[in-house]
Parts: sequence; C-alpha cells; structure tokens
Amino acid sequence: MKERRELETKLLVGSRRAIVGNADQLRFNNLSGRYWAYANLWTRTVRDLEEGRMHRDSGGNVRRAAGKRTEPVPREHIDRAAEALLEARRSCGMPGGPADIPSLREMLYARALEISASAGGKKVEFLVSVEGGKPKVKAVLR
Repeated sequence: MKERRELETKLLVGSRRAIVGNADQLRFNNLSGRYWAYANLWTRTVRDLEEGRMHRDSGGNVRRAAGKRTEPVPREHIDRAAEALLEARRSCGMPGGPADIPSLREMLYARALEISASAGGKKVEFLVSVEGGKPKVKAVLR
C-alpha cells in the first residue's frame, strides 16, 4: 500500500510539471492513464469481492457471482395492468378489445425487463391512470 501511495504521489507531481517534448508528454499521459484505469479496476474488484458480488473459484480466479434471475414482475400483475390499461383506453374513447390484451402483456413485460435490468434487478410495478384524457402507465421500482 505504501508503494502505491508513493507511485500515485509521483504521478500527481509529474502531472503538474510542464513536459516539453510531445513524445514524452504522450508517453507520460499514456502511462498515467493506464495506471489510473488499473487502479480503479482493482478498487472495484476488491469492493465487489468484499460485498459478495464476486468470488474466487478453486483455481484462484475471480468470477462474478451468479445472481438469481428473478422475474421483474409477477405474471398476474402484468395481466391486471394490461386489463387496467385496456379499461383506461376504453374510458378515454380509444379503440381496444380483448384481442389487444396479449400484445399489451408482451409490451409491459418487455418494458419491465428493461427497467429491472437498468435498476439492478429490482421488482417493477405498473400503475395505470388517466391524465388529461389519455391513459398513462407508470413504472415504480420496489
């Protein structure tokens, strides 16, 4: 750890100095950038190991922990949300019938997968309302 601090100090001091030659400046920036990239990678790896998101296998290699893939939203909630959206569309005078429910379910489930993936696997809940004479679907993370 002491050597790492010394190297970081030298890099910071070197970055404040004016380097005259373009080739030397490029070489220093390249080395400095690679050092900081690996330092950040190492810090992130150690944090993930400590928090249990990564583990070492029998060969000593670091592997990402296989997370349980859970459904972002229960199927019955998708059904209720699709029916509520269809009812909201009817109340606004928009066309829609029972034949639209499968496509609404598919659209809501695909959107739930996207939202859940971007939110780190959290559960998604859909709320259907009518605002300004138009049906609105809001996704809430749980």
